[in-house]
Amino acid sequence: MPKLHENDPLALMREPNNEFDEHAISVYTTGGLKLGYLPRSNNLILSRLMDEGNLLFGKTKTFHWDGKRLYLVVKVYMRA
Repeated sequence: MPKLHENDPLALMREPNNEFDEHAISVYTTGGLKLGYLPRSNNLILSRLMDEGNLLFGKTKTFHWDGKRLYLVVKVYMRA
């Protein structure tokens, strides 16, 4: 498990060919470790922004590791 801190930068990557969700956006640490995905219920508008060429990134807000699962809240930003 990576050491996470509040406001750590996170990379967001589109996965348009994801077999489960065509609007999938994966979340990575700056070291390249995949943490998971943005929730499907929140990714439609964000994926469309990314598909139009907008650069989105995230920062950790809160997180909890229960020994099996990581519960992570991500703040999403768009570069101007």
